[in-house]
Amino acid sequence: MSTSPLSLLRVDEPEWLDEGRGSSADVADNLDEMWRLNRWLGGLGALTRHLYPRLVAASAPCTLLDLGTGSAQVPLAIARWARAHQVAASVIGLDWAPRNLAVARRRTSGHAPVSLLLADSQRLPVPDGAVDFVISSLFLHHFAPEAVVDLLRTSYGLARRALIMTDLVRGVLPGLAFGLVQPVLARHPLTRHDGNLSIRRAYTPAELRALAAAAGLGNAQVYTHWPWRMTLVADRPSHA
Repeated sequence: MSTSPLSLLRVDEPEWLDEGRGSSADVADNLDEMWRLNRWLGGLGALTRHLYPRLVAASAPCTLLDLGTGSAQVPLAIARWARAHQVAASVIGLDWAPRNLAVARRRTSGHAPVSLLLADSQRLPVPDGAVDFVISSLFLHHFAPEAVVDLLRTSYGLARRALIMTDLVRGVLPGLAFGLVQPVLARHPLTRHDGNLSIRRAYTPAELRALAAAAGLGNAQVYTHWPWRMTLVADRPSHA
């Protein structure tokens, strides 16, 4: 049980978006706002500061699988960076929700290095070693601890080079900060409800390290990033 006044006990209840609430327009607005939050509040940087150096070091065409891609803005950002830096990389954005991928299709139309896959991350239709990197952003907190362990184990098996997953850190201060940015970056009711709930569903760095250990990822590292982000990185031994 948590003893710090800045800690929160984790809750595990579904977010409105995952329950299928809202119209197609609501979903598009919510995903756009979540992307702005992720971009401007450090989520994209927490992922790419670990991913981009590995893509450069690979010195060969790489395939990435983005779990829970939503509107596929993360794959698009990676594809833009890869083109600008003359790095050969293709990204597969995977999501279980057809309405999320409907938004993603509009965003990715005409972007050849990005493709989309409708599938459940807990039943991945991808063989072991099929991609170079498995990545995710704001995804792990959607799962209970036992499911996170299974997801980490399975995802690591898919990756030839590394598993890189970034997420929120649970705590009182992230919740207060989210309240402050809502008038500017989170105006939609879906974003406000699910954003607050996401912070309460998220894990702490210590919890994520323990889950990675339970998944058998003895080489996994969990890095913390300002503001209140963390990234799990598990390199394959041959590419560490």
